[in-house]
Amino acid sequence: MTIPYANGGGLGANYAQVYSTSSSLYPYVGDIPFQVGQLSEGTDGSKWIFVKFGTGGVTGLGYVCTYDEDFLAIMMSNSVGGLGDKLGVAPAAALINQYGWLQVYGTCDDIRVSASCAANVVLASTVTAGEIDDAVATPTKNITGIVLTTARAASAGNAPGELNWPVIGTTN
Repeated sequence: MTIPYANGGGLGANYAQVYSTSSSLYPYVGDIPFQVGQLSEGTDGSKWIFVKFGTGGVTGLGYVCTYDEDFLAIMMSNSVGGLGDKLGVAPAAALINQYGWLQVYGTCDDIRVSASCAANVVLASTVTAGEIDDAVATPTKNITGIVLTTARAASAGNAPGELNWPVIGTTN
């Protein structure tokens, strides 16, 4: 993933960096340089939101997370997230209780998808946390606002696409 520089709303932000605090209080941002919920624009026009990572953290680059009104983010799966919940793509791995950015708009070089995921089709949740797919079946959750621009090959991995303020749609 080519990570752009911050252009506004988070000037100086390194979107791939994660932050930790020595306190367990929530929401604690004393040694965290940004506020949870803060939006930032990259030099390439991408949009990013600053979140705190919850249960499970984030496995790595490209994993899809859902975040709530408190900007607590967890990796999406069939059992996580509900209708209208917001989604973003992580630019790096993070542990539970760390802070970092999720991309929510623009061209995204790395979106975690299952094997043989097609481009330009409806995407949905999977049983694998943070991984999405084109297999729309019970009990998956449809995703609005993420479209792959290139199909994924025979194994699970990252594929390029476009983000347009993604949200969880209907459950299948």
